[in-house]
Amino acid sequence: MVMLARTDLTTPEKIELSASAVARQGEFGAVSELAEDFGVSRHTVYQVQARASALLSAEVDTDSGEEEPILWVPVDRRQLERAVVGLRVVAPNSVRAIEDLIPVLYPGLSPSYGAVQAIAAEAERRAEECNARANLSGISAAALDEMFSQGDPVLAGVDLDSSFLFLLALRTSRGGEDWAEELTSCSKQGLYLEEVVKDAALGIAAGVSEVFPWAEQRDDCFHALYEMGKVRNCLEKRAFGALARVEEIEAALGKLKSEDNSSKRRKLAQQLRWARQRCDTKLMVHDQFEQAQRQAAEAMELVDLAGGRLRDAAWMQAEIEAAANKMLALSHNKCRKVGRYLKNRAPGLALYATKTNRQLADLSSRHGEMAVTLACIVLRLVSDLGRHRRPWCWRKDQRHLLGAFAWLKHLSGDQTDTILAEVDQVFLCRHRASSAIEGFNAALRPYLYVHKGVTQGFLELFRFYYNHRKRRWGRHKGTSAHEVLTGVQVEDWLSELGYAPSVSVN
Repeated sequence: MVMLARTDLTTPEKIELSASAVARQGEFGAVSELAEDFGVSRHTVYQVQARASALLSAEVDTDSGEEEPILWVPVDRRQLERAVVGLRVVAPNSVRAIEDLIPVLYPGLSPSYGAVQAIAAEAERRAEECNARANLSGISAAALDEMFSQGDPVLAGVDLDSSFLFLLALRTSRGGEDWAEELTSCSKQGLYLEEVVKDAALGIAAGVSEVFPWAEQRDDCFHALYEMGKVRNCLEKRAFGALARVEEIEAALGKLKSEDNSSKRRKLAQQLRWARQRCDTKLMVHDQFEQAQRQAAEAMELVDLAGGRLRDAAWMQAEIEAAANKMLALSHNKCRKVGRYLKNRAPGLALYATKTNRQLADLSSRHGEMAVTLACIVLRLVSDLGRHRRPWCWRKDQRHLLGAFAWLKHLSGDQTDTILAEVDQVFLCRHRASSAIEGFNAALRPYLYVHKGVTQGFLELFRFYYNHRKRRWGRHKGTSAHEVLTGVQVEDWLSELGYAPSVSVN
């Protein structure tokens, strides 16, 4: 306060004057009395009173909304380490970027490149030790996949029930020996796989067969649908291009009707006939492939909406192979390629149905086969309508859903919610797609681009963070993968790594 600085009052006297001025605000004669007691002018007392009131209001009166409360964080060695480790792994930042960001976050603090790198290296070492102590005995179903960092494969494995990342290794190759070595290391921590969802990679299949020969290897529905979708989009673009060419020639021919240019008109007419033939061919290929695609996608579903029953694995495999044969018969290389892929993967794509039908049969013994089947139909229709999977029969599916639910309610009464919950739990654990590991790949991919080649140390740190961070969406929202797998709640992943804050935030 400027006026107090010009007085001869000591610091305790200044504090006493400020407190008294605020406490006796509005009291008649208080200003004159304080001015006389402390030997200052009345103007000084008024200024001290106004300034002290403003400071106290900003600190205490948070309901006014005029100013946000101030948070004081001590920037000591621990806080610097927490900031460096967080910046390193929460976002795809390089060491140089972290070096530049620290002075922005904490003005006056400028650690060197070597200091930042040393903190990150220590965090990587701690993460590796923590990952090596993880108990993997609770994992029985997993999705395995490969990514690439500057040409080097990164092998990854995710628990399909908790999304716990139990494997993340940088290798020089991705053959069966590489996968067997990594899976053997995980088995020493208690990993015991009974179900594996994978793509067509031969190395994964060989590694799993060597380490877990009893595990059921299922093919991933996600990749099959994705590959078919890519081909369909390509055929659709070709068909639209052919239609546009026909319209272009028709427009050019229409402009010549009033002109005396029979030679050019005959030439355009010939081009139009060829363009229409090509257009008809491309439209036919697109329509036939789309029909086969829908047949294959429907065959991968356990619930038969048209027949009102549950399909078995043998029927699903035969129907997928029939759709693949239709694709192989088309005169387009991409159609034949995806047809071969689908036919080779047909047995693995239908494998999940055997176990799922067995689990549903157990529910049928308690609730009745009709009630369980109706619950399956209701849950599939809810999923289809929510994700707009079949927009061409949206209203039909709505009516079907209402009818199936009404029938289920009539049969089961108060047990309806229980049956739906139990069937939904079976569907959540049917393990037919590698969505969990595809989501992880999407999370890791930006780091691979920024770092221009990762190290095993960074992968260990990222694995620890991925498993201990709280998720913001999905069926495990508000929990970490570590918590779901072990039952141990994690409040602060940095503290779990040994970087607890020195004091609480004020």
